[in-house]
Amino acid sequence: MAALPGEYFSVGSRVSSGTCQEQRLQASLRVSKLVYAISADVSPEGQQLFQTIHKTIKDCKWQEKNIVVMEEVVITPPYQVENCKDKEGSALSHVHKIVEKHFRDVESQKILQRSQAQQPQKEAALSS
Repeated sequence: MAALPGEYFSVGSRVSSGTCQEQRLQASLRVSKLVYAISADVSPEGQQLFQTIHKTIKDCKWQEKNIVVMEEVVITPPYQVENCKDKEGSALSHVHKIVEKHFRDVESQKILQRSQAQQPQKEAALSS
């Protein structure tokens, strides 16, 4: 029996060639989307947001410097919540939530990095 995605294979286990081909195709698509973003001179923030959205909604792509999600929502630079526009459907609120969470997570990460950078300074001041 083949292992499920994320499981380890035991010695002698079999993996279908179709599964391997599908995984290679998905990896190739991810790389081509990243290469496109870099060649289109998309900001690092736009690239990060695209990757975050793509983890949740696979149906997203680049259209020049814009992110298009489910053919309904277009996110234009500078890729903030207010830059999300709905073409025709109700996907906008779902995409808004993803974008808002992305920026909350980015801000939390920055705060954590600043506190970790300040920790050695505090320790050095205390030991003086």
